[in-house]
Amino acid sequence: MAIMPKFKPGQLVEWGADPNDTLLGLVVSTSPSPRRGTPVLVQVQWCGDVKQRTEYIPQDQLTLVESA
Repeated sequence: MAIMPKFKPGQLVEWGADPNDTLLGLVVSTSPSPRRGTPVLVQVQWCGDVKQRTEYIPQDQLTLVESA
């Protein structure tokens, strides 16, 4: 059984453990885990001035940015 993604396209996420060194990005697409033991990958388009604008990140490294 595949593990399903917890994020949806259009959601804002952040990546990084240090508050001074986090990146914000927009979820472009998600793909379920094809088999047990492989991570769910989330395609993120980064905001701001970063070299690589879009990349795939394992979902367990991302946190959802909540609206206040």
